[in-house]
Amino acid sequence: MRRITKGTWAVWMITAGVLGLTGGYLWGSRQGSQLSQQLSSASEEQPQPEEAAPAVQSEIAITPSTKMVYEYYYPEDGVTERAEEAPAYFLVGLTREDMQLLYPHWELSTFSANEVVLRRTVAGPSHERYIVGIKDGYVAVFYADEQNGVSLKEQTRVPVSSLDPAEQQRLREGIEVVGQEALHEILQDYGS
Repeated sequence: MRRITKGTWAVWMITAGVLGLTGGYLWGSRQGSQLSQQLSSASEEQPQPEEAAPAVQSEIAITPSTKMVYEYYYPEDGVTERAEEAPAYFLVGLTREDMQLLYPHWELSTFSANEVVLRRTVAGPSHERYIVGIKDGYVAVFYADEQNGVSLKEQTRVPVSSLDPAEQQRLREGIEVVGQEALHEILQDYGS
């Protein structure tokens, strides 16, 4: 019987390790090759898109520079009051869908990064009530407010003395006007 020395033992161990590693490598590469072939044939069965799909466009959202427009429509007297302002901090970043959830009783007529227009119908008369009358001998426009009474809005450069007597009398009595458009028409009639 032959005796195994430490040196021989080491050579056998190294040889067995090399053979094990080589066998493992060959077996693994064969398995990897088969897996690669399976994946390749599966991808050939399914058609590949010729072009990548275009990126989804990000949703439009309110920015700090978006103009917020709130319109209040009063069907009783046909007046639309309009208020424009910068968006409140909590509106920045909201999308059309977010705004519809936040303002369910408003009509969202325009939505862009530049401008958002919200419109609401309000029952009752509008607050745009004016009286066209006389101040210091000139045609003048006054706010007619139930709570605060009458206050001067503007004084025109049209002298009352240049008008015929019937118009002068109407102005002394005060001409009630509802809405900006009607006010503009009357002032145009007086040459203002």
